Formats: sequence, C-alpha cells, structure tokens
Amino acid sequence: MPKKYNIIFESKEDIYGTIPRADDWVHYSGTLTVKDGGKYPVILDLNFVPPHPFAFNMPEKHMVKATSISDAYSKIARFFYKYGIVFK
Repeated sequence: MPKKYNIIFESKEDIYGTIPRADDWVHYSGTLTVKDGGKYPVILDLNFVPPHPFAFNMPEKHMVKATSISDAYSKIARFFYKYGIVFK
C-alpha cells in the first residue's frame, strides 16, 4: 500500500505566455501543490483559460510533476516552447 504524503504548500497560479508571431497571449490557471515526500513532490495542475489563440488549439488540461518548483516551471517553459509560445 503506497504511503500517503502530506501537503505542505498549496497555491493558485496564473501562467502566461505570448505567441511572438501573432502578438497573442495564452493563459493557464492552476494549482501548485508541494508534498513532503515521494518521487515527484511538486505537482502543477493547469487548466486553459479561453479564448484559444488564432492559429491552433492548446490542450485544455496539463499536469506537470516535478522534483522541485524550479523544475516544474522549466517543464512549463518547455511545454510552451513546443507550441511556439514564449513563457512570461
């Protein structure tokens, strides 16, 4: 039976990025959760806030599991880069 870890920090986060070619913004809202143990103690669960950019649709939901808060935001920057978006 897996051990249940306690939540030591939780906050609401707003993540923004820009699309340089279209001068458009992308907005995700989510919850950052930090637990006191486990392989990936930091979880950032994101939900897309409409409207979608003109050229393409972004995923409605995205979850990032990471070892630290810095690692979680670097994964968000890579996720945005995959779609041609600059993390702000």
